[in-house]
Amino acid sequence: MQIGLIGMPFSGKTTLFNLLTGNLHPTDASGTGEVHVGSAVVPDLRIDYLSDLYKPKKTSYARINFKDIPGVKMDDSKARAAQMLDEVRSADALVQVLRVFDNDEVNSMAGNPKPYLDLTNYRTELLLADMDSLEKKIINLENATKAAKENTKKIELYKKILEALENEDPVSSVDLTGEEKEFLSGHNFLSEKPLFLVINLDEDQLLSGDYPERELINNYTEEHNIPLVEICALAELEIGRLEPDEQTLFLEDLGLKESGLGLLARMTYDSLNLISFFTVGEDEVKAWSIRRGTSARKAAGKIHSDIERGFIRAEVFHFDFLQQLGSTVKVREAGHFRLEGKEYPVNDGDIINFRFNV
Repeated sequence: MQIGLIGMPFSGKTTLFNLLTGNLHPTDASGTGEVHVGSAVVPDLRIDYLSDLYKPKKTSYARINFKDIPGVKMDDSKARAAQMLDEVRSADALVQVLRVFDNDEVNSMAGNPKPYLDLTNYRTELLLADMDSLEKKIINLENATKAAKENTKKIELYKKILEALENEDPVSSVDLTGEEKEFLSGHNFLSEKPLFLVINLDEDQLLSGDYPERELINNYTEEHNIPLVEICALAELEIGRLEPDEQTLFLEDLGLKESGLGLLARMTYDSLNLISFFTVGEDEVKAWSIRRGTSARKAAGKIHSDIERGFIRAEVFHFDFLQQLGSTVKVREAGHFRLEGKEYPVNDGDIINFRFNV
């Protein structure tokens, strides 16, 4: 699972990427024009609790992968633009970073902020790219001489999707049968990908809770079901460089309960239907990321392929019971300790010990 950071040049994508991936002292916050990849911690109070309880040598949070995709400039070549579009297409989900902050230096290079226009224009570009891809597919199929009957079905499906795109509806809004969804599974339509929005504010805007075109943006994201989070990247940079206790005080001064980066990581994690199960012990407390509904045997494979191959059973209890009762012994005494087979659907918050033999 990889999430692409997209947006116009100078929107703060690279700064946000550096913050997410823990690079708090970047040498070039504006980026180098290259695609960069890294992973971000998903904050989880349950891991904090388990770490305090078990006192492990190592604590590992769930992580989610991001890649910083440079915005295409007016003077970029067609090959460069196509390359960046391929990077966007290969992402599993997209986070558009929207410049709202007011900065004289950035304004002199990129003009004054136009957040609503940037938001709608970028979405239109995604729709147009999908339309272009579909039109080419239709032409190729119509010109093909073989498999005419099969091609007719494909053409009808492509035209159905194309009609939606022409009405400014994304691929994700099209009502498809199970067979149609399966056929389209490898097509990587841009407007089919989950889309999130990051509003990059300055500190004054963050404190006031207001910024230019806020109502327009909120109405648009509600209409199109786009989750959003408001972040001041520069303030987050200062927060990240502080000690944990100081970070809490800084957040309180800004009127925040948690950092915007934490909100973004959790929002994308939850929206992509990911859950966490935990393994615990003196050596390590760790969160493992899986798709909701994953079987115990497949979850075991996240840890090691040998555990999946030699799976015998899963010893399971839920975090909530541990937090309520305070120890594994009391959880067992209360009858909340279970043995589950390979098809057991792992739940978010399950604490699991896998038994296996290879």
